[in-house]
Amino acid sequence: MHILSFLSCLLAAGGPTAALALPSPIANDAPGAPLEERQASSYWLETIQKQGRAAFNANPADYKVFRNVKDYGAKGDGVTDDSAAINAAITAGNRCAPWVCESSTDTPAIVYFPSGTYVIGKPIIMYYMTQLHGNPNGRPVLKASPNLQALALIDASPYQDGTGKPGWTSTNVFARQIRNFVIDLTPIPATSGAQGIHWPASQATSIQNVKIQMNVAANSVHAGIFIENGSGGHLTDIETVGGLYGLNVGNQQFTMKNIKISNAVVGISQIWNWGWLWKGLTISDCSTAAFSMKGLKDNGVDQNVASVIIIDSTITNCPIFVDSAWTRTSTAPGAGQLILENIALNNVPVAVKGPSGTVLAGGTTTITGWGQGNQYTPNGPTKFQGAITPQRPAGLLDGNNFYAKSKPQYESVAVGNFVSARTSGAKGDGSTDDSTALQNAINSVASSGKILFLDHGHYKITKTLYIPPGTKIVGETYPIILASGSTWNSKTNPVPVVQIGKAGESGSVELSDFLIGTQGPTPGAKLIEYNLATTKGSGLWDVHTRIGGAKGTNLQVAQCPVGSVNDACMAAHTNVHITKSATNVYMENNWFWTADHDLDDPASTQISIFVGRGLLAEGSNIWLYGNGVEHQSLYQYQFANAKNVFAGFIQSETPYYMPVPDAKSQPYPVNSALSDPDYNVICPSGQRCDALGLRVLNSSNILLYGAGFYSFFISNNNSCSKDTNSVRDCQNRIVSIEGSSTVRAYSLNEVGALQMATVDGVDKADWTPNLSGYANTIGYFSYKL
Repeated sequence: MHILSFLSCLLAAGGPTAALALPSPIANDAPGAPLEERQASSYWLETIQKQGRAAFNANPADYKVFRNVKDYGAKGDGVTDDSAAINAAITAGNRCAPWVCESSTDTPAIVYFPSGTYVIGKPIIMYYMTQLHGNPNGRPVLKASPNLQALALIDASPYQDGTGKPGWTSTNVFARQIRNFVIDLTPIPATSGAQGIHWPASQATSIQNVKIQMNVAANSVHAGIFIENGSGGHLTDIETVGGLYGLNVGNQQFTMKNIKISNAVVGISQIWNWGWLWKGLTISDCSTAAFSMKGLKDNGVDQNVASVIIIDSTITNCPIFVDSAWTRTSTAPGAGQLILENIALNNVPVAVKGPSGTVLAGGTTTITGWGQGNQYTPNGPTKFQGAITPQRPAGLLDGNNFYAKSKPQYESVAVGNFVSARTSGAKGDGSTDDSTALQNAINSVASSGKILFLDHGHYKITKTLYIPPGTKIVGETYPIILASGSTWNSKTNPVPVVQIGKAGESGSVELSDFLIGTQGPTPGAKLIEYNLATTKGSGLWDVHTRIGGAKGTNLQVAQCPVGSVNDACMAAHTNVHITKSATNVYMENNWFWTADHDLDDPASTQISIFVGRGLLAEGSNIWLYGNGVEHQSLYQYQFANAKNVFAGFIQSETPYYMPVPDAKSQPYPVNSALSDPDYNVICPSGQRCDALGLRVLNSSNILLYGAGFYSFFISNNNSCSKDTNSVRDCQNRIVSIEGSSTVRAYSLNEVGALQMATVDGVDKADWTPNLSGYANTIGYFSYKL
């Protein structure tokens, strides 16, 4: 979780504007045409037995996890204003509301929309830990009333009238989803502000399979999705048509893929960021530019956008692809950096425009690789603006593009092919030992080809859950598997909580939409161990680890107050381990989090929980899309003897409690068999010695397509990272590359670290020439690659 909430709401000129876009278009759509419901086939989620239980809710027997909006009076007939009924479905059950509740884990909800057309006269306001799901086999249409007056049709964090206070701190917005909708803004006049979705978001959030239709007039001020703040995040399979902007977005960091935009004035307006990965853009018929990143701060000089990466994309019939403000002398010195790879241009006269005109000519051509910004190879910095030769190992590719796969929703699978965990005997009440019932259910679906439906609940286990090849599991609004008991007592003898295959096994798995955590002290827990030599297409989508900081964990304020180094708060040996035998490991939108604060405490009070290691990768052919790892004692990411890793955009934070204890004195013994770092060697005498954000050891083809490594605190005090300080001095070193490693990093972003990259103990990149605003940014870093 990021602690920055001081960034102001950045609205585009000309009234509220939003942005967002891509796949799964309604059949026979045309720009500006009415959006009508198509004939829908049934969807398993609508008809499956509803047995989810919020185990630690004040009234678990009566609290409804699953809500169908038609049960609350919505008609979906294209005539009735359904906004009140929809909001009633969201709010029922004394849930965590804007302005009155900072966060909560005991009131989750899936709000389901059957196919139909729902007229929206007042904005849909999301509550904490809410998922809005439509039927993907006939996406429900949310049709704006001509009189809708709101920041957005769906508002994930409204601004309070009069005070302008947001509903939630944007960097504390977790565990939300929007899936499978068409949003129709065309009833609103072109010159009236209209946005589809307002989405200030952070980790474990996503939007998938949404189309937004806007007015296509030249004077339209509509926008698809508006993001002005947060610490995200992941969007995929979005389409927008028309509007001033397809997407109008700014956030600390984000991964967005499969974004289709047509007939906008500006396809994407990048308001601000530290770093952003765009993969699979398809932008056509824009009247001004496909992508704008030219915004300046109030002084008219410093740029708002630190860095952008765009890969594997197609731009058609736009006068300009990228409109940029960067020059070799522009300020801040690390802002405005840009990387382009594998971009097909069709009738795009200017590929990149700068303040003085064309920087890179376009036409009908392919940009193999090009960039601008600060370069370290590994010495630097030098200013660069020109061609780059990509490095793309064949094992990571699908044709010429980096491999990617959207989260499966099993649209065509009949409900009879799903097996409920609760029907199989698991209680999910947070106290019953569900180990045997869950294992039996997993074995059953793996052997039968069915899918395990993990009804919402807290599933306590006391021994390893083994995931054999062939397993498919999908959760209901983030159920949690809780490791508890003596199996995980030893700091020096780690035992997996969830074990995906065994060394020597091969096959496929699909796991999505659930959490893995611990209950009480479990110093020997390894939350995920991935051993399987998987076939391409296997993956973990929206599978997160959440260690402590929530009801049911016994790792909250009462047990783990700040300043304590308590054996009762030794929560895990390792968060995630991709072992030497693992291949073709696909992970998308995963947050591997050791809690820094208590989500169920009204004041979000900080806590001190200790986990030894973050994500240790030793395998080959690994994809990490939208991945975050935070608050582990030894390191956040370590690639040790790994091969062929695509990582973008990845993000980490070091523990808030450091340096008391620091990385030398933290409570987990160093294990050379796991290639643990020796901080007596890594940390020079006299320097603070905090856990690394990234360590790369004897690994080949480590490709970072956007990375953010952040340090905000010294002993739980964030004075070192205040934006009023010109020097953000929270940590000395944060990235270490060692041995025979080969590494390429685009958009390397850091906060609070004085040295941005260290190679074999030699510091290569000081923060000073790379200041990009609040963060420090290197556009292009390479070592032996």
